Amino acid sequence: MKVQIVCLLLGLLSAVDLDFYQKHVIENMQPDECTTVMQTRHIKGLFGGCKKVNTFLLGAHQKVQDICAGISGQKIVNFNVVVCKHDDSSLHPNCIYAGQTLGLEIVVIRCKDGVPVHLDKTVQIG
Repeated sequence: MKVQIVCLLLGLLSAVDLDFYQKHVIENMQPDECTTVMQTRHIKGLFGGCKKVNTFLLGAHQKVQDICAGISGQKIVNFNVVVCKHDDSSLHPNCIYAGQTLGLEIVVIRCKDGVPVHLDKTVQIG
């Protein structure tokens, strides 16, 4: 029974981990790739429709892992980001996004038990 509970908890933690990385972390992308990336990663809004805005942290996988290692709470770090905004004239499942490279931003990431769980906000530097 204990083994089953541990396996369940590890599965839930890895699902949360993958969810954050799936939604917000990418090695490299251009703003004109927003529609393709949002569709291939199956990123949807709260009720399954088109997500209004999504922020991608560029080249950040290891950095995010290191930031959250062993902590719970918010961490403030700098990342280069691309923001994808939904074109309101498009409807699910054919969501269209316009992207913008914002460059270096202050990013607030919420970590829980060493795992990134939410990108709380981004703030422009300078």
